[in-house]
Amino acid sequence: AVELGAAMGARVIAAASTQEKVDLALAKGATAGVVYPTGALDKSASKALAGEFKQVTGKAGAGVVYDAVGGDYAEAALRAVAWGGRFLVIGFPAGIPSIPLNLPLLKGCAIVGVFWGSFAEHDPAASQQNGRELVEMYAAGKIRPHVSERYALADGGKAISELTERRVLGKVVVTID
Repeated sequence: AVELGAAMGARVIAAASTQEKVDLALAKGATAGVVYPTGALDKSASKALAGEFKQVTGKAGAGVVYDAVGGDYAEAALRAVAWGGRFLVIGFPAGIPSIPLNLPLLKGCAIVGVFWGSFAEHDPAASQQNGRELVEMYAAGKIRPHVSERYALADGGKAISELTERRVLGKVVVTID
């Protein structure tokens, strides 16, 4: 996501659970990063995190938020969205968030669910075009997905464990020998 945003000309601000993950995002094109606290956020911690997000996005706020984490972090991120911005719901390994609906009203923003499988099914032509554009960006060297680890198929369980424990930096590849 960081590389795609940078390749498309966006100013990318990364948020991650560890400094190591933020450092990787910075190396891949992010211009700033925030390390968010892990675990449940109470109202005070959520407000503090929203303040950190607002500080790095600037007064205008973020035009687009790519939320692949969900949970308690979603509301803090939504509070940093600019007027007329978009909040993209990608996933929620931290839990399904509870969003106060006055926030989209006050910000005039859109909350958009992004589910590639459904998109490909409902608009195959646009999905194929996106695929072509990704291949072109890769061929031009604009994106290079970071592979943090490779596993043999026999060790696929370890790969899944790394993913579920959120220890992965980038992608994990399972190979068939």
